[in-house]
Amino acid sequence: MNKILAFSITFLLFGIQKGTAQNYLNYYEKINEAEIANLDKEFKKSDSIYEIAFGLVKKPFKEDYLLAAINSEKLIDNQKTYQYLKKGIFNGLTLGRMKKQLTEFKKSKHWTLITKEYNSLRENHLRSLNLPLRKEILEMVKKDQKVRAPIFGGYKKMKKTDSYNYNRLLKIIKENNNTWPGFSTIGEITPKGKYDVTKNITSMPLHFKKEWIEKLKPYMLEAVLNGEMYPYHFARIIDYKNILDCQIYGTYKYSEKFEVGEICDCKKANQERKKIGFETVEDFYRKIESEYKCETEK
Repeated sequence: MNKILAFSITFLLFGIQKGTAQNYLNYYEKINEAEIANLDKEFKKSDSIYEIAFGLVKKPFKEDYLLAAINSEKLIDNQKTYQYLKKGIFNGLTLGRMKKQLTEFKKSKHWTLITKEYNSLRENHLRSLNLPLRKEILEMVKKDQKVRAPIFGGYKKMKKTDSYNYNRLLKIIKENNNTWPGFSTIGEITPKGKYDVTKNITSMPLHFKKEWIEKLKPYMLEAVLNGEMYPYHFARIIDYKNILDCQIYGTYKYSEKFEVGEICDCKKANQERKKIGFETVEDFYRKIESEYKCETEK
């Protein structure tokens, strides 16, 4: 009887996890559609898609709420912009980031309301997190960056810091029910948006050994599929380890002066991207306003 019960619980949990993963894959796809519609200046269409996307998952990302707010600002819909920002703050969106991204909305009474409610919403968000762990990880990230500064660093210091950070991450994962310490645990720390890995947890693995990345890869992939990490962040880590060869996902800008990090095969890259909910190579480079090259097209 106990074995049957245990099997049933395991099956149920697997089903829930699988369902969550599919929900986030659908979410990522819709978010991309909304962003492309915005680039095409189809703001009303973009807003409709954002609404669909936000209904697909329990906890949408703060950066997506911000982009939805920027889009609704174009529609001069202050009430909707306000609602998006409010939900974004509850998920970690900061006042400083909003100030830099919005223009006309800041002249409205809704902006005054947001600024009044901000501290309370921010506190609610922080209360939902593991703050001691968040603080520790931010300190680890800070040390990771500090030892790479010429005045403070050196090979031995970098090696020692990387080894400590890697082994500590493994322990944190074990302590966190064998899962990556993602957004629901330490918050969505992306001060410059979802296409930037500075000052957050995903900047550390960029400096880890390849075999260390292989050890962490299953946990990071699970985090992406369960809405705990951006697809771009995962892809960038994997690509960085292949920078002297050619990229799998294609997350690095191509430079005439620095011809490394090209995409191995754009068709295969898009196939791999789809598995993690990452937008196509074409859409990604359109969004970051840059060019790319494919090895297979030479």
